[in-house]
Amino acid sequence: MKTFNQTITDFQTLSNDASTGTQTLAKTLVNLADHRILGRGDWNFNKDSKDYTTVAQQQEYNPPYNSDKMEFVYFYAGSIWYAPKEMRSDDYWTVLNRTTVYSDVPQFWHISTITRKFGIYPIPSSAGNTIRVVFTKKIRDLSVADYTTGTVTTIASSTTITGAGTTFTPRMVGSWIKITSTTTILGDMWFEINGYTSGTEITVKEAVPVAVAGASYTISEMIPFPDGFEDIPLWFALDKYYQMREKPTLGREYERMWKEALEELERRDVRSATGILEKQTPITPIDPNSDPFAITIT
Repeated sequence: MKTFNQTITDFQTLSNDASTGTQTLAKTLVNLADHRILGRGDWNFNKDSKDYTTVAQQQEYNPPYNSDKMEFVYFYAGSIWYAPKEMRSDDYWTVLNRTTVYSDVPQFWHISTITRKFGIYPIPSSAGNTIRVVFTKKIRDLSVADYTTGTVTTIASSTTITGAGTTFTPRMVGSWIKITSTTTILGDMWFEINGYTSGTEITVKEAVPVAVAGASYTISEMIPFPDGFEDIPLWFALDKYYQMREKPTLGREYERMWKEALEELERRDVRSATGILEKQTPITPIDPNSDPFAITIT
């Protein structure tokens, strides 16, 4: 993994220009690379998931704050995982819900183009079941400096990180934290921050395996590419930088580097899959009173 700020430092080193103007340009170009590359494909590495707990007889729920596109919805009830199908039409969804039906065996899910909430049909009848949403993440602009103020303490196998002398903020959700430890297996491991409680408490997605007390740490924004491909935005940015500086030889070399790495990333990404792969035909409500053979021609 590679932090955004380390990428900017590498840009200044490779361009041999540490000026403030070049730093600002580097940030713009790296963010441009992230948007251009992540936006060109349905990348599996850019997907995430979130679990919801059902409320009895509640049909709609807010999608994840960082969801650009919901891919799959799964429903867990009675020790069984269900995979309802997506219904994309608001009109069909309205027709389907003219009759209120409650059940813990879901058949369809739908995102409203008006409220942007997603709903389950039939309406979940019981509380305490699990809805799991798999989604493509929004492309996030990177700009925040690393944060290292104070110290942190963790309990083994916990996802809670407690700070002392810290001022954690909600903006840190989506960033990553590295806890400094020379005596434990933490080493240089990064943990994704997925929750903010207060200025002295945050939560991470994966449990921290060991206890650490009063440790130094770093919170950073990460380049949103898998291990081994983190330098693609850097090379893209240097390609554009040298084109602007009218140094075509260097520009072409960095262009070759990021394009070759991108091709390899595409081959790698297509080998992974998310969810149940099933070709789904458009879903329409069935009118039991409609007989296609009862046609009168006049």
